[in-house]
Amino acid sequence: MRWMTLLLAAALGVTALADQPSATFSGFNDWLGSETRGVRIGADGRLRLAPNLRRVGQLPEGVIWAAVPDGSGGAYLSAGTDGKLFHYVAGQMKPLGQVKGGIVFALARLGQDLVVAPTGEGKLLRVTPTGEVKPFAEIDARIVWAMAVEGDAVILAGGAEKGAVLVQAREGSSRRLAELADETAFTALASDGQGGWYLGSHGRGLVLRYSRVGDRLETLMDTPFEEVRALAVADGQLYIGADNGLTPKFSTGLLERREGYLQTDTSTATRSAVIRLDKDRVPEVLWQSAQSQVYALTVWKGQLLVGTGNRSRLFALPLGKARDADPFAVVQELGTAQATAFLPSGGDLLVVGSNPAELHLLSEAQATEGTLESRILKGAPIADWGRAYLDAETPTGTGVELQFRIGSTETPDATWSPWTPPLRSGERPALPAARFAQFRLRLSSTRGGATPIVETVSLFWAHRNLAPVWDGVDTMPPGLVITRTAPAEDIGIERVPMETQKLIPALGYLGAEKRSFRRGSQSFVFRVNDPNGDTLQFAIRLIPEKGSPILIEKAWKEKFFSFDTLPVPDGRYRLEVSASDAPSAPFNTALTSTWRTVPFFVDHTPPVITDLTAVAEGEGIRVRFLARDETSILKEAAVSADGERWLQLVPEDRIFDQKEERFDVLLPRDVVRGDRVLVKVVDQHLNEQTAAVTLGVVPKR
Repeated sequence: MRWMTLLLAAALGVTALADQPSATFSGFNDWLGSETRGVRIGADGRLRLAPNLRRVGQLPEGVIWAAVPDGSGGAYLSAGTDGKLFHYVAGQMKPLGQVKGGIVFALARLGQDLVVAPTGEGKLLRVTPTGEVKPFAEIDARIVWAMAVEGDAVILAGGAEKGAVLVQAREGSSRRLAELADETAFTALASDGQGGWYLGSHGRGLVLRYSRVGDRLETLMDTPFEEVRALAVADGQLYIGADNGLTPKFSTGLLERREGYLQTDTSTATRSAVIRLDKDRVPEVLWQSAQSQVYALTVWKGQLLVGTGNRSRLFALPLGKARDADPFAVVQELGTAQATAFLPSGGDLLVVGSNPAELHLLSEAQATEGTLESRILKGAPIADWGRAYLDAETPTGTGVELQFRIGSTETPDATWSPWTPPLRSGERPALPAARFAQFRLRLSSTRGGATPIVETVSLFWAHRNLAPVWDGVDTMPPGLVITRTAPAEDIGIERVPMETQKLIPALGYLGAEKRSFRRGSQSFVFRVNDPNGDTLQFAIRLIPEKGSPILIEKAWKEKFFSFDTLPVPDGRYRLEVSASDAPSAPFNTALTSTWRTVPFFVDHTPPVITDLTAVAEGEGIRVRFLARDETSILKEAAVSADGERWLQLVPEDRIFDQKEERFDVLLPRDVVRGDRVLVKVVDQHLNEQTAAVTLGVVPKR
């Protein structure tokens, strides 16, 4: 049967939901961030049950570097970095032996024995079925990437000190068949069916053919990749697996770990491709990827299988006319990092995986169950997770289940919720708000060959609105003005204190605001952000130490604020700023948070100067006076004998630290012109007072 639940949006809610997040999984790329087992992803994005895959062997060494069939349904394997060899036989993984040297990247089965090529040794070794190791031949190759059997000889492709080499070796002897000094190594090898060999290289990524006739080496194709890692031949056509950046990872013995749910390659550069070279040597790109790299190719059951990493996906490219309807599909996923080799095993196929090192058996029979765990969905920063709608075909005997889970970490772990019971299409999961979520599909079939087909999964959620978060409010020095455009009556009208001058040039401090100075102004900078990225507006109130609050602004838009304090009585105040996300949040979810500043003073009253005297004393003039301010501590004092040149003074105790300070200074006679002396004092709020006295005159109190 075929069923689908439709979501009908109420007319009143269409606009409000326009920005509500949702996700639809229907195309091939929509599913690529998922974890799958037993689920086939078609090029059209449809999900079906996949060919059956089961793990049949494991090794602790991590990476299986080379594998060859043993001729009876099993396989010989090399694993790890210290030359260990294994034999998978009768469903069991058995140690075979160990050879000295580096990593063994290539194996060949010659009769009942195994020929191996340890890296860096310049020799081939023969290993008997009992694990006995014997010399086979010296070779002119530093590293061997691929080997094949030819009668009583082996053909090996690799690299020597001066370039790529193709070598033929028999017991006790070897000879070089071909070389290519411009390439690092030959990295792939396949028979051309006519006594010659197809080769792939690392360097310029060439595809070549070696012919016995005249020992001729010809280039068939210069791929746009660094290397050719795999070759396969079917019906006279050559299939090429080309990559960028793969051989250096092999050479270091460190293949990358499996990519997690959230690890994706953000570059747009193509990392790998599968190219077909037809009988007329016309190339065609059949498949390419910016995320996966090609490790292995094989022709099986009328399709070309592609083993990839670092998600160990098996891609299938149908051969012949079937390709027109279904050009490619992900047919299985090993659960390891890389799928590195395919080996025939009767009518089935052994698939080699690495990181961890595993052996899997792929059969043509369809799996009876498969699961797909979606990529991780993110709230911003947390979300209420809504309904999921499933569009699927479920023939009799088949089914699809949909489940949901949530968590607070980017990768699911033990802290995540358990999977919900299966949900009906359109049923909302009974889960609390959370930052991350994921759904799972379980496809099943009790009938051989019958499979459900998932067309689309659509999900809806709403980001939970969170209140603005305050870091604080910075109170600027008195007189500093912050505006979008500097006022006409700014710098130059008032004497600007040095500490304020340092702040004025900081254009762009919070954006495009301008800094200037005006006596009586007071400015503030708001350090606040909204977790949802909403636009903020501010209600601003002035809170006096005594009396009722004064509303200054209802909907201020900037994260800085300046106001003129001249109409405000002297006293101690706080600024209360309430940030609201109302401009961009739905009205019934808008939230507000408030911050009150530390106290600041409004002071327009200048200090008072008393007891001012200027009398002759010896060779100078003794000037004494007392200065006092009712509100703030004094910060400056100066004396002038001519009204033009001012000499800075400090109090008797040398520190400006009180509201009242006494001054006593002896001026040299030569700085006094005329018979008058001027003094001035300034308080912390830049209020200034000046007084004058005639020499020798004691003013009245």
